[in-house]
Amino acid sequence: MSTPGEEDDRPLYERFGFRIARRGYDRDQVEAYLTQLLGGAPPAGNPAFELVRRGYERGRVDEVITRLHGEAAGRGGRS
Repeated sequence: MSTPGEEDDRPLYERFGFRIARRGYDRDQVEAYLTQLLGGAPPAGNPAFELVRRGYERGRVDEVITRLHGEAAGRGGRS
């Protein structure tokens, strides 16, 4: 992962190590949520993604989102 303040222009699936599962979270929905979260505007409430064929592996997505929310809370939100 990049250092704070450094732009990481890799695709989100590569940046966070998402793998494609037989049945997983809708990739477009996950990427839209993460883009918003990383942009400093955390979406309200818990994320809810549709389960689709060839979506992102659920456990890894859940792990990344939990970590990112924890990091944002540790910074007191994004200022």
